[in-house]
Amino acid sequence: MREALPIIQPIPEAWLAPGAHPLEVDFGCHRGSFLLAVAEGVPERNFLGVERQSSRVDRCNAGIARHCLGNALAVRGEGASGLEVLPQASVAVLHISFPDPWPKRRHAGRRLISSEFLAGAARVLGPHGSLRLMTDSADYFSSMRRLTADAWCEDERNDGIVRPPTTFEKTFLRLGVAPLRLTLRLR
Repeated sequence: MREALPIIQPIPEAWLAPGAHPLEVDFGCHRGSFLLAVAEGVPERNFLGVERQSSRVDRCNAGIARHCLGNALAVRGEGASGLEVLPQASVAVLHISFPDPWPKRRHAGRRLISSEFLAGAARVLGPHGSLRLMTDSADYFSSMRRLTADAWCEDERNDGIVRPPTTFEKTFLRLGVAPLRLTLRLR
């Protein structure tokens, strides 16, 4: 197991205070195109990007500064330990889009969506929180369904927020590949 990555920048305390805007987390925010677009389009919510690579975190935060977005921030984090910076029941929506599928059987243990990660997700999601999963890998999608079958159910609620497509989603759609999606809530 890898050592947890240090958090470079703390989450603003005001984002976690009672009465704060709902918090959405883009876990594995990559270069931040989704994070910036959704934060700009939905100013009444706060958006936190979590990314392993510090260069991508820096790039996201530079874009956030350029666009003067007070409701967005990117921090460094990885795997289940990346959720440890978030207090219990603090997240309204947790987005995980196109995590590395690690398709070889011997590498499947490296997948982000695991029992450990889902336990962390359950801890940080608020009482009406949603977990949004998206992948292009049918095998990984089946694994996600199996791992979430007992404690999670599909969330048919619509919060009315139009979320922009991610960079990978746009790429796959151009190639004619429809992403596989699950929106879940705890039972």
